[in-house]
Amino acid sequence: MIKKNIARGVSVGALAALLSACGHLPAAGPAFDAMSEKRAGVPTDWTVAPMTGDTAAIISDYSVFNDAQLIAFVQEALENNRNLRAAIENVYRSQALLKQTRSGLWPSLRTSVSGSSTSLVEDLEFENENYGFNVTGAYNIDIMGDLNSSIQASSAGLRSTQATYEQTRRQIAATVARSYFAVIEQQLQLDLDRRSLERQRDTFRITQTRYDAGSVARDELVIGQSRLATAEDSILASQASVRSAVRALETALGRFPQNKLAISGALPQPPATPPLGLPELTIRSRPDVVAAELNMIQVFANNQVARLRPWPQLNGDLTLGLQNTTINTTDDLFDFDGLALTIGLSLAQTIFDGGAISGAIEASDAGKRQALEQYGQTIIDAYGQIVNAIDQFNTLQSRNTALQTASDAANESLRLGELRYNEGSQSLLDLFQVRDSAEVAEANLIANNRARIDQWITLHTALGGNPTKAQPLASKTTVADDGKHEPK
Repeated sequence: MIKKNIARGVSVGALAALLSACGHLPAAGPAFDAMSEKRAGVPTDWTVAPMTGDTAAIISDYSVFNDAQLIAFVQEALENNRNLRAAIENVYRSQALLKQTRSGLWPSLRTSVSGSSTSLVEDLEFENENYGFNVTGAYNIDIMGDLNSSIQASSAGLRSTQATYEQTRRQIAATVARSYFAVIEQQLQLDLDRRSLERQRDTFRITQTRYDAGSVARDELVIGQSRLATAEDSILASQASVRSAVRALETALGRFPQNKLAISGALPQPPATPPLGLPELTIRSRPDVVAAELNMIQVFANNQVARLRPWPQLNGDLTLGLQNTTINTTDDLFDFDGLALTIGLSLAQTIFDGGAISGAIEASDAGKRQALEQYGQTIIDAYGQIVNAIDQFNTLQSRNTALQTASDAANESLRLGELRYNEGSQSLLDLFQVRDSAEVAEANLIANNRARIDQWITLHTALGGNPTKAQPLASKTTVADDGKHEPK
């Protein structure tokens, strides 16, 4: 009898599997068709870098500055930053959810052993003992395809969180680099203020000597005192700026801000513009675009599940069960002669639910449209960021030449002005004016040098990392990847 049940189970199971294959609707296909419309106008060689999770790739991006201290800080931040740790836990959570969803593809097996004894309360003899052994194996056939769509949604959700994690890593690395160079800039500005203070002190000593000799009026002495005090105030402000920049860097590294970092680096020349393909303005490897694409696939897959709810729900179940019970003995308790195979098909239809199903479908459709529009805006924002980053980078590069010329000329003018003042052929006010121009020009040059580095980081981040290491966009054939590229 058991053999006949098994034979029937095989034939019915094959039919159910065929129905299941027919019921699996391609959730990824419509998502890619919708995304292709939103890519209209984007360069055809738009590619996306692989999300390998390898920290060495990110660290190597900043090796172009040839600064060992910066590389060490980036490495430390990628290991210790709390926001990054929170992001990786979200990836692990998505992995667990995918594992939970995919468990529906496999049969379940449960077993239990029990023992009990029952007696009347009057005598409490407990003479009869009852033993039980149960084994149940079940498999739910995904005839309608809702499990398949749920797996697609969970897989896309996992890959989306991996892309978000990758973006978080790159943002943290960029923040560390910006903070590091900000500290150096503030140190250079502090050094400039210290040199200005020394010049003010030298000038004030000359002014004091001339005043004591009666060769200048008191107003020049008072002006000298005011300028000296202003220079001392600038020192205090610059020192506070350095401490603030150091604390910002410590925070980015995942340390408690205590102003204990010793930065010994210098502002390097920014690297050249990252290489771009043709056409020139090519969006390369943007983790936020990757996340938006996978989010769309996830939403479309969940929408497919919602749209299956109004249809009659056809379910197929294969159950293999055994239930043995013995009294006062355990003999034959684990006998499998009573093993039975149960085959079941059920068809259920919701007649009235007050609009719950239709409301869920409408909400899912709205979510699908929302994801599509957000994806389109992500593309526009990414394109705009790259265009703006390139333009700003080139502008800062052009300005640097002019600022360097202005600073050199102002410093030469200052040198000549100090000589004339020391000889008594130039007034103190004229000297201060020339000195202010030279110091402002040098401060602007320092700020522009740091801005050029900062803008290179902005452009590098806007391009999604190293654009020379890229692969084609996700396609219908690659989207089935179940997120096996785990971050390290």
